[in-house]
Amino acid sequence: MISIEPLGDCAYLAHLPDERSAAGWARALRRLDWEGVTDVVLAYRSVAVFADPDRLDPEVLGARLRTIDPASPGPIAEGRLVEIPVLYDGEDLPDVADRTGLTSDEVIALHSGTTYEVFAIGFLPGFPYAGYLPDRLSGLARRESPRVRVPVGSVAIAGRQTGIYPGESPGGWHLLGRTPIRLVDLEAGVFAIQAGDRIRFHPILTDEFEIRRHDHHHP
Repeated sequence: MISIEPLGDCAYLAHLPDERSAAGWARALRRLDWEGVTDVVLAYRSVAVFADPDRLDPEVLGARLRTIDPASPGPIAEGRLVEIPVLYDGEDLPDVADRTGLTSDEVIALHSGTTYEVFAIGFLPGFPYAGYLPDRLSGLARRESPRVRVPVGSVAIAGRQTGIYPGESPGGWHLLGRTPIRLVDLEAGVFAIQAGDRIRFHPILTDEFEIRRHDHHHP
């Protein structure tokens, strides 16, 4: 079931039953490429649709949006797959292993053996909220005492989700490792990961991390 409600004078907010339906609905809408639609923003189970009222009547847009069936939006390609190399040397890796009853190697294998969907971007520009974690890694609450400084590139988990810190910031997620890949370049306007993408992590060793860290490459 989908509900669509006005969002200001020239936008609509669509609510869908789950994250996968929302991502599929957003991709279907983008593929239609309607004249006057200026942006389609996916966030978990909702999609915000923005339009230029001089090019597309808001009432016409609302009617058109209601014609997109979330159950059968047509052939939907999966979101773009982004490969993220990770040096699994995070401070919290031993604690995560202990609390989940796994070895560190098993945590790494489970975390890197799953393909995650990016549900939303925030709380920092470019920070991907992705899920869902395998059941055996799920359910860890955020740290009781958040870190004042989480290093750039840190790969972390909390609850049922995993994320990557695109810049140094405070944070309360559990750190499993770090990637040498540069996710955000504000000056160049580069944001490597978008809502609707998929993420796959793969373990690397220290030597590869150092080489790639100095390359400053985006995924």
